[in-house]
Amino acid sequence: MRLNRAIGAVASLALPLGAAAEEATVLQAVEVVGERPALVTEPTALQTEVMAEKLENINSPEVSDALKYEPNLIVRKRYIGDRNATLSFRETHTTQTARAVVMGDGVMLSNFLGSSFNFAPRWSLMQPEEIEWIEVLYGPYSAEYSGNAMGGAVIMHGRMPEQREAQVSAGAFLQDFSAYGTDETYFGYKTHASFGDRQGPWSYFLATDWLQNEGHPQSFGIASGAGGAPVGNPVEGAHDYPAGGYLYNSAGRSDIGESVSKIKLGYDINERLQARLTLAYLDRNEDSLNPETYLRDAAGQPVYNGDVDIDGASYKVSSQRLGESEAKDLIYGAELEGALGDGWEIKSAVSLYDVLEQKQRRSGTNYEDAQANGAGTLTEDQGTGWETADVKFGHRHDGGWLGDRVLFGYHFDRYRLDQANYNTTHWRSDDIASLSGDTEGTTRTHALFVENEWTLAPAWGMTLGARQEWWRAYDGKLARDFGPDRVSAAYPERSESDLSPKASFSYRPNADWSATLSLALAYRYPTVGELYQGSIDNTGAFNASFDPDLKKEKSFAKNLTVKRSFDSASVTVSLWENDVDDAIYRQTNVLTGVTNYQNVDRVRSRGVELVTGFQNVLTPGLDLDFNLSFTDAEILKNSGAPESEGKQFPRVPKWRANALAGYQATEQLRLGGGVRYASDPYDSLDNSDGDRSGFGYTDSFLVFDARAAYALDEHFSVAGGVDNLTDERYYVYHPYPGRTYYAEVKWKY
Repeated sequence: MRLNRAIGAVASLALPLGAAAEEATVLQAVEVVGERPALVTEPTALQTEVMAEKLENINSPEVSDALKYEPNLIVRKRYIGDRNATLSFRETHTTQTARAVVMGDGVMLSNFLGSSFNFAPRWSLMQPEEIEWIEVLYGPYSAEYSGNAMGGAVIMHGRMPEQREAQVSAGAFLQDFSAYGTDETYFGYKTHASFGDRQGPWSYFLATDWLQNEGHPQSFGIASGAGGAPVGNPVEGAHDYPAGGYLYNSAGRSDIGESVSKIKLGYDINERLQARLTLAYLDRNEDSLNPETYLRDAAGQPVYNGDVDIDGASYKVSSQRLGESEAKDLIYGAELEGALGDGWEIKSAVSLYDVLEQKQRRSGTNYEDAQANGAGTLTEDQGTGWETADVKFGHRHDGGWLGDRVLFGYHFDRYRLDQANYNTTHWRSDDIASLSGDTEGTTRTHALFVENEWTLAPAWGMTLGARQEWWRAYDGKLARDFGPDRVSAAYPERSESDLSPKASFSYRPNADWSATLSLALAYRYPTVGELYQGSIDNTGAFNASFDPDLKKEKSFAKNLTVKRSFDSASVTVSLWENDVDDAIYRQTNVLTGVTNYQNVDRVRSRGVELVTGFQNVLTPGLDLDFNLSFTDAEILKNSGAPESEGKQFPRVPKWRANALAGYQATEQLRLGGGVRYASDPYDSLDNSDGDRSGFGYTDSFLVFDARAAYALDEHFSVAGGVDNLTDERYYVYHPYPGRTYYAEVKWKY
């Protein structure tokens, strides 16, 4: 069992129905008995854990929902089944996705092919029903992880059966959503079936999940500016837009279908050394075929395209595009973990994420042409994917100059992007007319790391570590058609190497108090998408829409964490600062007028987090977690946009707070409830957007959630809940979900 379980986890152990008190006692005993394994490091900064039992208090159709009450982070999940549910820690913008590491059962789920809204972790590989526990690490303080953990890391652990087991569940969700001219109800459902067993040293787990959902509109059409002279075609139904102009249509409903099939096979080589294989297949479709227009002409007929008069001024309006997408992914993973003998331990994992097929078809912006299968575009991935390998060795010894524990290892990753964009004569049919752009590129990293712990005095400890990385970007290429000719150009290869030292000093005067000061350097290298997703002209010359010489990000991070433990509670305070040189962000250079990924010279972020957990609050069986965080992310220097200097980095709320309660009301009835809050951040680098809200902006929010689960007998249970109880309407450029109801029935054996 890992340490630090009190933070964000022990205080809300909502044990399976009818067994809370008994199992809570067992878990507490396990935590303090026995020597800590050599591969398990002392927390060097803020670290929380989400146990499987905690999910009983949360409406969680997807595994990313397990994180929605964790301190000072957010998963930008716009609807159930959102493939672009990005993860952001502390001072990280929601599109800086390459600053968060996500792993599940040893498989790298972070999509470091790029760093933007469409490079979110592949959450679907892990399902809530198989989770044993989740580690949440803040900051780049562990040498085990690359600079991509500059924000933090989420490490998910799936369980393996100890005896024969089976589970079947079916859940439905219903969302009320109204915004501008849209007022609809959206429906979805999810089914899960799994079976597992252990036969001697062998264990296996089989699971299949199917998700079907209707997503609310994510994009809206805006007629900006003051308009022109009237054209004699007055319309009604437009809505005022905060930045000026009018909002007049929406992309309409999205239809999402996703299935995940998974096999896990485990083998106990001996009592302390286990091997595991994972094979998963994901099949996904998402269609957006129902664009809305809010405009009606004098006869009451809908108007999708053309010149119209709104409030006496003329505007040109166009329909939202129709779209269809499909994806098929195959994921392989293998792990070896346990004791080798003579005090040595090993933890190794290899994974391959193979994008078998990924296509996105889009129509043009003329509604009638789109309905008639007119011209459009096709985006297709051809050979895209990534592979990773990690091997770690640990040894605990008797102290002396060698210290108390050593941990060292090797890491490898390779990310390959091969994406083609075509113009098509018929957008649904893949009838290719020309290549509008082909992007190729690969990044590869080798790394060695070491960490060593020393006991300096009975209450004092020190951990020193370092990570040496060798990074390379190569095979970068662009191509496109100009008339009958295809023009291409290649990028020169790049390679860099860096050493990232880490240091941590701890003070533990007794079992109740601890304090840890940690310092770390970390380097985050550019992704393929940041380097190579640009375009060329008809001579093969690169244009300025990208920068293949983009610098790496360099972080100097500091963290002081103080924790006080009580018999049935814990309080943790974490003070942190992160100085980032050459932060990578998409902006417009005021000197050149070019918009692309650029380096912001220096961003300094500081913050404080309060994390508490309480058991049996006021009455037996009532557990409560609460956290509050403050973040100040300031742009100190930005040569490309000097007007942003001294301003707050966009999409970083100053205040965040979360609370989650679980109450075992009776032996059969479990109640849960949560509150989520974030203050209003700025959206622009120069903070000129002020407190504007709605589509295109990021809003503050205060959201209330509730859940109840009832065990009918030892096999059957039912549950129901609601998220966003007050139907708060809030946006992160796109709208978050409205009030959503959940209902579930489950059978377990």
